Amino acid sequence: MNNNNMEEMAVYLGLAWRLTAGLSRYAIPTYYRDDAEEALDREPVLVDWEYEIEAEDPHTVRDNGFVPGRSTADRRKPDSWENTNRAGLFKLSTPRDLVRLLHAVLLDATSEINLFGIAPGSDRRTELVASLSGSEQPSLRSVLREADVFVDLTIGSDVGYFDAITDASPADLRLRIDTLAIDFAQRIEAYKSRLDNLPDMRAFLRAVRELAGITLDVA
Repeated sequence: MNNNNMEEMAVYLGLAWRLTAGLSRYAIPTYYRDDAEEALDREPVLVDWEYEIEAEDPHTVRDNGFVPGRSTADRRKPDSWENTNRAGLFKLSTPRDLVRLLHAVLLDATSEINLFGIAPGSDRRTELVASLSGSEQPSLRSVLREADVFVDLTIGSDVGYFDAITDASPADLRLRIDTLAIDFAQRIEAYKSRLDNLPDMRAFLRAVRELAGITLDVA
């Protein structure tokens, strides 16, 4: 959290994680691939495409779909087109990994994470990597399978940039979203009611975890 990105980050992260419950999670932290690699202490699989949402209006988002991946140059490898112009797909094991990714990308006026919840198994992972690779621009329809869930977190940190959460799935998510919306509304009210009675940082962090509705080290 900072002066621009506050408690709402806990709600966003909790919502993204809970929307993809029961699935294997893979994420693309747009642009800051190397910072994410350092934060997670693991190498990504390089892919050619990442998703892009522009939120430069508080009431409208521009869905640009999949765009060519781009990233900071890898400081430990020779500069090359392959290293600098591809996105990194990271396996996420627990909510703490998603928090670390958020820390890694919050370095610009606007930041973005693509989160893919897919059926467990190496075959489906291989299929996901293949669908995000190659010269032909993919679509969410071509990338997602029946039970998959895609969530995009776009975070605005500077004047003129706003937050947006985008989700997609071949399955009908309305009941799941409605249930989570009710739960988070209750969590937000409970958090607001105890704000004046948080005596120290430990109590504040505990309240924020309850706001998010997730346990950082539990998948």
